[in-house]
Amino acid sequence: MIIEQHNGILVLRDDLLLGGTKSIFIQQLLNPTAKQFVYASPVYGGFQIALSAICQHIGKKAIIFCAKRKNPHANTLRCEQLGAEIHQVNAGYLSVVTAKAKEYCRLVPDSELLPFGANSELAINAIATRCRLLIATIGVEPDTIVCAVGSGTLLQGILRGTTTSKVIGVQVGKECSVAHPRFTRYVYPKPFEKESSCNSPFPSCSNYDLKAWEVLNDLQPIPGVTVFWNVM
Repeated sequence: MIIEQHNGILVLRDDLLLGGTKSIFIQQLLNPTAKQFVYASPVYGGFQIALSAICQHIGKKAIIFCAKRKNPHANTLRCEQLGAEIHQVNAGYLSVVTAKAKEYCRLVPDSELLPFGANSELAINAIATRCRLLIATIGVEPDTIVCAVGSGTLLQGILRGTTTSKVIGVQVGKECSVAHPRFTRYVYPKPFEKESSCNSPFPSCSNYDLKAWEVLNDLQPIPGVTVFWNVM
């Protein structure tokens, strides 16, 4: 676990993990009897990279469905480099991409579809455990933890792994239904596909974490110990 301090904020550098935060639990989600793991992904998503890396490591096949683009996104190319098979879908709304992924699983034996964002109790508990490790590492429960919010898996894990921390979540994509007394939601004003132009002193995904870093800097100063969770 790498934690750095930037602008008075403690930054959890999970971007240094191949595939980011979700790489810590993906293998536990995978059915050992399946030969292929199928995921419908936004082209900007990080879970697809983590899945591709883990599948390559354990000798399984990652099948990624995503929207078709004239020039493939860098994350799509990264998945290919990690051995994933890419299926690009015309009219690539996520609902259409997901339908194609489900159809593939219906037709191909020994394939298994993974839920969007890996939103499951196992994943939430794994993130909660990592959050407790974060607290043990810095020696105090943060007053505030700031993160980007997509599927809500990370947010739920942070809330479960803390008892007093206020959690600021910056919603960057689809609406997340999580509600909690310690959770404050900020909605990023631009669509998910629009990248943040904010500068950060560490690598941060411009469609995801960087938007939360941008909002956090606009909110400064925040009193007490603040942690920024940089997923990827």
